[in-house]
Amino acid sequence: MSGFGRIFLVVCLMIFPAVLSAGEPVERIAAVVNGEIVFLSDLQRHRFFFEPLEKEGEASNDLQKALDAVIHHRLLLKEARRFVLQGPTEEEIDQRLKSIRRRFKTELALVQALNQAGFSLEEFKEEIREYLWVERLIQERIQSFIFITPRQVEQYYQGHPQEFKDKKLVEVEPKIRKFLIEERETLKTREYLARLREHADIQINLTAPAEATPPGQSSPAPPGH
Repeated sequence: MSGFGRIFLVVCLMIFPAVLSAGEPVERIAAVVNGEIVFLSDLQRHRFFFEPLEKEGEASNDLQKALDAVIHHRLLLKEARRFVLQGPTEEEIDQRLKSIRRRFKTELALVQALNQAGFSLEEFKEEIREYLWVERLIQERIQSFIFITPRQVEQYYQGHPQEFKDKKLVEVEPKIRKFLIEERETLKTREYLARLREHADIQINLTAPAEATPPGQSSPAPPGH
C-alpha cells in the first residue's frame, strides 16, 4: 500500500472509534483494496445477495470467506472495466434480480433485506450489474480458452471406474466434460486472482466475526441443481 493509503487508513481507524464512543453509528472497515475501503456491511451484502448458496451441512457464516470474495470481486471488477467493453444488459440484470429474489420467502422479505443492507432498488441493480460484468470478464478471458479433448474425457473415465461402474463412456461423457471444464475454470481463475493480488495494495483489518441473516431468509440451503 502506498504511503498515502496507509496514512488514510490509520486516520480512519483513529477517527471511527472516537465517533463510536460518541454514540454515532459507524461503518467498520474490513479491508482497503488499492485505496478503496471495504466495509463490514459490504461483506454482509455479499453474503445476503451474491454468495453462492452453501451445501447442506457446510458453515454459512464465514466472514473471512466473504472478505476474500469481496476483495476478489473488487480486483476483477477493475479488470472488467478495462477489458470488457460491453457491459450487461438491463434484461440480464432483471433476470439476475429474479434469481436473487428466489432466495427469499416473500417480496417483503427481500425489501426488508435491502433496507437492512442499506440498498435502494436502483443501487441494488447497479451492484448486480457489477457482478454480471465480472462474470462476463471470466467468460471472455478464462472460459472461452478452456478446451477439453475427447482423450481427456476418456482418461478421466478410465481413471474413475468406481464412480461410473457399469455405465458406458457415451452415457457419462457430458457429465465428465462439465466437471473437467469447471475444474479447469476454477484453477485458471485462482491463478488469475493470484496475479492480481500480487500487484494489488491490500490492507486487511477484519478482526472479530459477525453473523447476520437477512429477514425472511434462513441459513443458506442447497442449490436447486
